[in-house]
Amino acid sequence: MAGPAPSRPAAKPTKGRFVVKGTVRAQESGRPLQGVAVRAFDKDLRNDDYLGRDTTDESGHYEIGFAAAAFRTLFERRPDLYVLVSDAHGRELATTKDRVRKNAGKVERIDVEIPESLLG
Repeated sequence: MAGPAPSRPAAKPTKGRFVVKGTVRAQESGRPLQGVAVRAFDKDLRNDDYLGRDTTDESGHYEIGFAAAAFRTLFERRPDLYVLVSDAHGRELATTKDRVRKNAGKVERIDVEIPESLLG
């Protein structure tokens, strides 16, 4: 019998680095969703900055590390974070754009629940 799957090493923010991580689950059952894409963005007035992406593991966990240079401007020192979750076909399943995490810290956790009715 095989042992448990190795877990990913936790991303540690270094100077100028940020991390957004969390879990994607089915809303009604709470089961973790494996293999969905999670993309992170910094919300801006005109064009949102793309910060990176990850695919959820068997526990529904994702973790995206990004450099401050990906969003930082003269007036912005911390990102205004949201994530967008899509299936393997690129169909959007959920977003937290209506709940932007303003002036996010170096490490932020954003969990997402997807209604079962949206799952294939």
